[in-house]
Amino acid sequence: MTTKIIPFVYENHTVCFNSDGWLNATEIAERFGKRVNDWSSLPSTTSYISALVRALNTGKSGIYNVPDFIRTKRGKNGGTWIHPKLAVAFARWLSDDFAAWCDLRIDELLRGHRKPWNAARREAAIGYRGLCDAVKLNCELRGKAPARHHFINEAQLINEVIAGSFAGRDRDQLSAAELEALTLAELRDTVLIGLGMPYAERKQNLLKYMRGLLGKSLEAA
Repeated sequence: MTTKIIPFVYENHTVCFNSDGWLNATEIAERFGKRVNDWSSLPSTTSYISALVRALNTGKSGIYNVPDFIRTKRGKNGGTWIHPKLAVAFARWLSDDFAAWCDLRIDELLRGHRKPWNAARREAAIGYRGLCDAVKLNCELRGKAPARHHFINEAQLINEVIAGSFAGRDRDQLSAAELEALTLAELRDTVLIGLGMPYAERKQNLLKYMRGLLGKSLEAA
């Protein structure tokens, strides 16, 4: 499994897919307090996978061929990964709401409804450059020399607004959707800094702004 790992965020938790739509089931099962093995050993799961085998001709008729639909990976991005044809059935075992969300994310990945990742990544880089310029100018106007921590704090603020965690994130591991949200937050933060808004007020403004964007995206889904 060498395809690109694409993380999405569900209720402030990262859910990892790959570019072929496979779901890292181990990570999300733990967050629901469950184990993938408990689901995969259910008679209904065994029966459904056998039906998939027959329907898709991925194995001999009536044979339970686990590797075609459930794979275990060790090391980086390790865990039990589930085929997109099976992922929603697994997600429904965890939560109907999560299953509906999961179905939409897989559809985006396989049908390419989102903006190309490379384009979203370039826009996020430009947005961050503009934000850094705003931080630098703001420091200079206050008679301070911009320091490294000023830029790090601002980047971590954006991460907290987007993902609920005040920490660094590898932007190359973000999905196109997350990069788009990141860019919008950076652009707004740049404007708020230019208006001289204090940090705490900017944080609340950005949180409210992102909640509004999320509401709109759910209506459009």
